[in-house]
Amino acid sequence: MPSQVAPAFMTHVADNVRQRRTAAGWSQKELATRSGVSLRMIGAIEAGGSSASTATLDRIGLALNATLAELVVDPNAPRSRVVDRVGWAGPAGGDGTLRWSLDVHREVEAWEWRLQPGERYAAAADPAGWCVMLFVLEGRLTLELGTDVIEIEQNAHLLDSTQAHAFANRSDRVVRFFRCTAW
Repeated sequence: MPSQVAPAFMTHVADNVRQRRTAAGWSQKELATRSGVSLRMIGAIEAGGSSASTATLDRIGLALNATLAELVVDPNAPRSRVVDRVGWAGPAGGDGTLRWSLDVHREVEAWEWRLQPGERYAAAADPAGWCVMLFVLEGRLTLELGTDVIEIEQNAHLLDSTQAHAFANRSDRVVRFFRCTAW
């Protein structure tokens, strides 16, 4: 049985699909043809009466030149933000959650960092429009943002890097993390 997206994930899908389809000047039938999704399913999605699979939404998104995040977020909300919407709920309690959506204009960089105990890297503020995601894989990363200190241990964090910041290892174990930057 195909995985279905959770109903809350679909809150804005009907409006977003309809708006993008009409902006393209397409009928529902045209979208169905271009996406390979049945006309009946397109109608149900736009009526808000379907919990389509993420694979179906991806196919619709490709036809409409839209990402999955663009189809599920509030169209009035700013881009490059925390989404935190459950997109899949498994029968045994598993889940898949879309955490963030970044509006990338130019490129994405992925840096793998390893800080030994006592090491610290200080960074200047990034330009406005940059988005940074941290993924701590091992150990506990201390993130310093002005006077704020955030401890991140085997977790992810969306960082406002438009202010001076530092990565530090205040523990006695190695810290391994990824810093992904998009602008």
